[in-house]
Amino acid sequence: MLPTDFPERNKIYKKPESMTDEECMELPVWQGQTFIDDEKKKSVHIIISCWKLSYEDLQEIQRTGHIWLSIYSSGMPVVSLFTEHPFKKD
Repeated sequence: MLPTDFPERNKIYKKPESMTDEECMELPVWQGQTFIDDEKKKSVHIIISCWKLSYEDLQEIQRTGHIWLSIYSSGMPVVSLFTEHPFKKD
């Protein structure tokens, strides 16, 4: 999987200086606030990135039904994976 740029992107995270280009790459993201309740009174900071799956990735997902998430951190942030475009309204 590779991080993919998208029209709503408003920031690019640079790779850590301690990592090589083979270990890490820039990450285009949309960064902002979103509401987490129906009354739109409670909002949270959110960062959204888009990832492009290769043909081999798609084959492996079809075979196993799994996607693995690895986070370089000492704690577990709140994360989600989804397939629906988060900026398109129904």
